[in-house]
Amino acid sequence: MTKAKWCGFAVALVIACTYVLAAPRWQKLFDGKTMKGWRLMAVHGGRGGVWTVEKGALVGNQDTDHTGGLLGTEQKFGDFEIELEFQADYPVDSGLFLRTRDDGMGYQITIDYRDGGTVGSLYAPAAGGFLVQYADWKKAYKEKGWNKLRVRIEGQPAHITAWLNGVKTIDFQDTEERYPHEGYIGLQVHGGEGAWGENSRVRFRNIRILHLGK
Repeated sequence: MTKAKWCGFAVALVIACTYVLAAPRWQKLFDGKTMKGWRLMAVHGGRGGVWTVEKGALVGNQDTDHTGGLLGTEQKFGDFEIELEFQADYPVDSGLFLRTRDDGMGYQITIDYRDGGTVGSLYAPAAGGFLVQYADWKKAYKEKGWNKLRVRIEGQPAHITAWLNGVKTIDFQDTEERYPHEGYIGLQVHGGEGAWGENSRVRFRNIRILHLGK
């Protein structure tokens, strides 16, 4: 190899290494085999719901007394982007919780695949209800197969953006500090007989997170 070619190769190698080091580093939150890093949260009037791992997915169901709760991360997160795939039987009342407190309260991206429900809207119990309702969710939602949900939350007060199968459903800048800057990520099983079918399940897989900021 000539000196000129060697120099060119070295420069290309440095550029490639710099790109790799600078590229976003996603972290898996679910290994596809166990519930390592997750725990039941006895909130919302329930014990956490019934969760199993089946075919590479976290599968949630109500308890026998129709109560639910959250499956929450053991770690707290602040500014981040999260991606996952989900599949919901009908009817199911579920959701993805962000910056969740110990009492189970946090921002909720709805996965309410039921009569009168919405998928991809933003709900906050501390605000008394919906912060954003996306009316056209059925155009983006897949009744069969897996749906992809991507959510970004940053800042305090929080700026929350969400996409359902690539369609933006939320772009909300809060004006209040409703929840702590850091909290748990939660997967919901909503309690109540009308919120869940007898044979209904909600499934989550390919859950990963990207930390934002420094």
